[in-house]
Amino acid sequence: MTIVYFVRHAHSVYTPDEYNRPISEAGRVEALKLIKLFENIDVQAMYTSSYLRAIQTIEPIAQAKNLSITQMEALNERLLSNAPIENFAEAILKVWQNPTFAYPGGESNIAAQNRAVPVLKELLKQHEHEVIVIGTHGNILTLMLQAFNTQYGLAFWKGLAMPDVIKAEFLHNELVSVEKIAITSKD
Repeated sequence: MTIVYFVRHAHSVYTPDEYNRPISEAGRVEALKLIKLFENIDVQAMYTSSYLRAIQTIEPIAQAKNLSITQMEALNERLLSNAPIENFAEAILKVWQNPTFAYPGGESNIAAQNRAVPVLKELLKQHEHEVIVIGTHGNILTLMLQAFNTQYGLAFWKGLAMPDVIKAEFLHNELVSVEKIAITSKD
């Protein structure tokens, strides 16, 4: 088995700058709790989207394990639109109801999957029988899982917390199991 721990980023303070949006002070506290969670897990490699909030969320794990983090643009959150969206909930519903629909300058579900899933498959091949961590975002995480099993969709995305840890076990390119891992206190 190859085990991937997908770590959805901690709470961040909204800014329109996707690349440089940091986690909030509450997000920092939550990110530190991840050290305890991963304390007895032998992680071989760490990857993340190139968005600061994803990087900052997994940095405590990397520092505790003395591992470097490889940033990958293909793991960035799906771009919903290149313009402000008036009703976010309605916009999200629309893209999930029609996987080929995209707002101007944005990505459809299919386009986002076509960007991220090949990279995930390459990481699975590169790290066969190992444990890796991927710092990620809610939509792209859900879309990656959905590419392997269609049960993962809008309801799964809505159920994700900030941060959240999803343990996914793969056998070659088959998704075998998915488990939400409770984040415990750092004490």
